[in-house]
Amino acid sequence: MGSHSDVPRLSRGLARYETDHFAILGVPLTADSKRIRRGYLQAAKALHPDRFVGDPEGAERANLLFAKLVNPANEVLSKERERSEYEALLKLRIQRLLESPPADLWPTGETVKGLAESPNWQEEYVRRVEKLAQEQYSSMATLLEKTEQLSELNLAYLLLKAGYKGIPTPAAKTTPPPGIPTPSPSRTPLGGIAASSPVPPTPPPTPQLNPAETRFLQALDMIERKQYRVAIQYLNFAISAEPNVARYYLHRGIAHLKQGNAGMAKADFLQASRLEPGNAELMAEVRRWLQQVTTQPPVPVPAASRQTSQAQKVVPPPRKEDSGGFWSRLFGKKK
Repeated sequence: MGSHSDVPRLSRGLARYETDHFAILGVPLTADSKRIRRGYLQAAKALHPDRFVGDPEGAERANLLFAKLVNPANEVLSKERERSEYEALLKLRIQRLLESPPADLWPTGETVKGLAESPNWQEEYVRRVEKLAQEQYSSMATLLEKTEQLSELNLAYLLLKAGYKGIPTPAAKTTPPPGIPTPSPSRTPLGGIAASSPVPPTPPPTPQLNPAETRFLQALDMIERKQYRVAIQYLNFAISAEPNVARYYLHRGIAHLKQGNAGMAKADFLQASRLEPGNAELMAEVRRWLQQVTTQPPVPVPAASRQTSQAQKVVPPPRKEDSGGFWSRLFGKKK
């Protein structure tokens, strides 16, 4: 106990692709600041050491969960800018998944069944999240399972909001009409039984990401962790491999801006806009970040290096008639 490896990893739903801060706090993706605060306090109360008197191992595990999962989730969702960046990251992730959706993208848990068919699926989503959240921290034994169910709901919500159409539907069972016998399997010439139905095709393999995209996703994770220098290194690799991908420049600009490099950030934002000027969503993001560049306070320039725009004042040399010195000035010019 106590090591970082002891922190449970969520492997279903949205958490399969990104850290699901909303699921950890047991709040819907549409939650306001008050609801997020309430979810945080509920988790903090459930994991408080006073609830584990006489159970030092349970207290240690609860403290680990609070420090490594609950507190970081609250740090992101309780701050407007961090939450905005996190939601933009989720949106880009879903967009990327929909470009080449894996066969098992739609979650298959019981919690999401029937959600897509609901006429008011957004309200139904919130209702299911609220119901699960009431049970989430009631038991340490089921905490992981409940959180993963919440993450499946969150993934389903984001996919439906993005217009995902690949939702699997249960196959309808067909029964032959009365009086028509069910065909028996035919026999082969060698006495064996032939297959009564063709073998279903093997689903296509999940598409593999290329090296540039892998570095891009690693950079997104580094930005979320506020490790901007490492993120820039990953994005430099991605851009060198694929120099015409606008979102690589957009996020490198974000990382530069976070480090205070407004000039480099502006250059990346402008390059992103030049590459995809017709992408309305990307252009909106670029404009939003460019506004932050223009509102950055100027970097103070040390006085020693400040150059004056005016020419330095030059003291003219003494006139020739004044070269006689003190006595000449006192008694007049020599004849």
